[in-house]
Amino acid sequence: MAKFTFKVHHALVAVTALLIFAILAASTVLIRDLHKNAVTEAQAQATRFVTGAQAAVNRSLLGIDVLLASMGSLLGLENMQADWLEGPLAGKLIQGATRQNLLVRHVWLVDAQGTVLASSSSPAPDAPLEIPEGFLNEALSPPVSMLAISRPFLSPSSAEMVLLFARHLSLADGSKLLAIAEVPVNLLTTVLVQGADISQLEATIERSNGYLLASVPPQESLSGLALSPVMSPQSQFAVQTMPSRIQNRPALVASRPMLYNDLLITASIPMDTALEEWTFQARLIGMLSLLFSLMIAAAGYAGLRYVQSMGRAQRSISHAKATTDQALESMESGFLLLDAERKVITWNRRYLEIYPWQAPHIRVGHSFEALLMVTAVETLGDVPRETLQQWVTTRMELLQHGVHNHEREFPNGRIIEITERPTPGGGVVITYQDVTRLRRASAEIEQLAFFDPLTSLPNRRLLSDRLQQALTTSVRSGRRGALLFMDLDHFKTLNDTSGHDVGDMLLQQVAARIKACVREGDTVARLGGDEFVVMLLDLSPETLEAARQARLVGDNILRAMAEPFELGDKQHRSSCSLGATLFGDTEQDAAELLKQADIAMYQVKNNGRNAFCFFDPGMLTAIEARARLEVDLRKSLDDQHFELYYQQQVNEEGQVVGAEALVRWHHLDNGLVLPGQFIGLAEETGLILPMGQWVLEQACTQLAMWQRQPRSRDLQLSVNVSARQFRQADFVDRVARILRSTGARADLLKLELTESLVLDNVEDTIQKMNALKTLGVRFSMDDFGTGHSSLSYLTRLPLDQLKIDQSFVRNIGSQSTDSIIIQTIIGMGNNLGLEVLAEGVETEAQRDFLSAHGCHLKQGFLFGPPLPAPEFIKALHAEEISL
Repeated sequence: MAKFTFKVHHALVAVTALLIFAILAASTVLIRDLHKNAVTEAQAQATRFVTGAQAAVNRSLLGIDVLLASMGSLLGLENMQADWLEGPLAGKLIQGATRQNLLVRHVWLVDAQGTVLASSSSPAPDAPLEIPEGFLNEALSPPVSMLAISRPFLSPSSAEMVLLFARHLSLADGSKLLAIAEVPVNLLTTVLVQGADISQLEATIERSNGYLLASVPPQESLSGLALSPVMSPQSQFAVQTMPSRIQNRPALVASRPMLYNDLLITASIPMDTALEEWTFQARLIGMLSLLFSLMIAAAGYAGLRYVQSMGRAQRSISHAKATTDQALESMESGFLLLDAERKVITWNRRYLEIYPWQAPHIRVGHSFEALLMVTAVETLGDVPRETLQQWVTTRMELLQHGVHNHEREFPNGRIIEITERPTPGGGVVITYQDVTRLRRASAEIEQLAFFDPLTSLPNRRLLSDRLQQALTTSVRSGRRGALLFMDLDHFKTLNDTSGHDVGDMLLQQVAARIKACVREGDTVARLGGDEFVVMLLDLSPETLEAARQARLVGDNILRAMAEPFELGDKQHRSSCSLGATLFGDTEQDAAELLKQADIAMYQVKNNGRNAFCFFDPGMLTAIEARARLEVDLRKSLDDQHFELYYQQQVNEEGQVVGAEALVRWHHLDNGLVLPGQFIGLAEETGLILPMGQWVLEQACTQLAMWQRQPRSRDLQLSVNVSARQFRQADFVDRVARILRSTGARADLLKLELTESLVLDNVEDTIQKMNALKTLGVRFSMDDFGTGHSSLSYLTRLPLDQLKIDQSFVRNIGSQSTDSIIIQTIIGMGNNLGLEVLAEGVETEAQRDFLSAHGCHLKQGFLFGPPLPAPEFIKALHAEEISL
């Protein structure tokens, strides 16, 4: 018996030891898994934070970048030079734009030497701008304009750390200005950590070389210094275990590259924080393991002391169950366990927090189907009993599918993810996870990615996707579609006069009116600014009928836009230009369709606005031809393929008293091109400025050469001046410099101005003309009689000559009204003491009529065509003049 007892004793000891070892091993594995889960959760938390911070900071930086990039178009820099910029006016425009960005404190416009030309500070530019050393060259050096960011530095005006953001902007003459925005570091860090609730979180914005720009918590002593180690490109999409970026504590560090390649965001969660809950769990599991080990030891001891051990074992089992229940109650997810008959076995507190209306009904052994009926009554509202029963039946059927996941959205907006898994005994374990915040975040991300935030219309990206799908569907179905490109007329004027808030209000109302003009299946999108696109689907397979249907929608939109808009306490009337193109007969590219509709819209703009126009391939041909002509024009200006021709001006006796300089273009392919074919394009593109400067320099050089020859020394030379050239702030200085450098006599130079140029700004015109008159320069009013002539300004202008337009001269003898106009102009000039010259004289009858009525100066093919300088002088010396 003693031997049996000895064997039983050793068996009990061995079993007890084995069980204790198994518990310790399981506890070790569980603690290790919990440690892995804690690290994984912390990594996910760091990743979520750095992803959200990346999006928030990207939006903020993009807003600053767009603000700086828009300075060029806002101030019209592409059409001006630095010394034309009016600082106060530009400052007001910059100030208005700056107010739209809450991060930007100041915006300056500076030249390449750092001189402030305009500032968002009112009324005058700021004091000398403090710029970190080397930042000016860094921002100006890239050949293509791109955002440059300075190191953090202490602002002398606000005594706080700031960053400078800069972009260079090109002027008409190719020189560069720099738009600089000042952003306080503390505002940037606010964007960086908005909404974050992570204990001891360290977050940084730094360059790829480790230089710190901003951090949370703030570390001014480290700002602009290199952090170590530098985050490698391979580590920018993984969470690493390494020292935290600020305090060098062991941490989990996540990083993401920014929209701007040189920047990245990091988030460091200290390991103490990440493992805080795990430490508690590990201690709890250790205690439980020890407890279970003691229980096993007690159970083994109970084998020797049976009576006493039964009591200890019962208490241990009860304690273990309480511990298990406590573990279930600490779960973040709702928990419900059903048996094979779908009756309730157990649940936790979180389950009743999700379904509080079940609390009075739930109990062990209660039917799950009955609980579902309670939920149906609570969440489905006032519906027929059959509908409630159908919902419950459908829900019960889901339990038969084994592992199953689905989501349920409650009337209060909460979204619950339900996961069902079978148990070995035929029961079901159901967990309930509240994923409301996760789904809302996903919906918000999708909204930002595919919809315009102002009007909630689809943006360009979503429109492109839908248009590509529509193209495929339309070709397959044979039904046509249409694309309408809409642009508001004079929208910039409203924005400039009433502000962007009023402009945004108008855009929102415009979006609503357009949507009201189309069907539910059609798409209305906003591309940006005041540009909208309407995509019409399922139109007639017949081209003409489809075009009629599209035009009907376009006419409805035009009428809707013509109705007054209520913008606050004011009414505003607007109109729009609509271009359209059809699709669906052949495979087409979405971008090409948008281009066609855009071209048709601009055709409407060119023809007076507030109309509808279909795309015609001839429009694209004309645009491409014009683009080629512009390229050739720019190249010819660089290569000096232009030449001045001179047409003589004669007096009553037939003597040559002067000439008019006329520019000719020697095109490499098209030969000699007359001004009528390229001057208009030069005006639109701004090329008229360098061209006009070249013409004036060449004409004065030729005038100086004529002065050295007896036969031509007293010839006057007329030069046409464009409106853009005359409106240059330094035009008077330019003319003076050319006269000095060439040695031409100012009294022999005659500048020809048009009536429209004069009337555009009479006071400025008079001021500049008087300044040039003091040099001796003479003035002629070109094409007189074709504009809105007025004695009120004729008497104020220091003119020397009126030039009768050739359209009147051409009609002498055929239209009596033109003959009367000519006589009136001659009389007006004589009364005011001005010379009168008629251009375009081609017949003897025209010459005789002009002479008979007192016009003694004439110009035209009757006396000679425009000639190059050598041939003009040759003809002058040979006296080849026909009277």
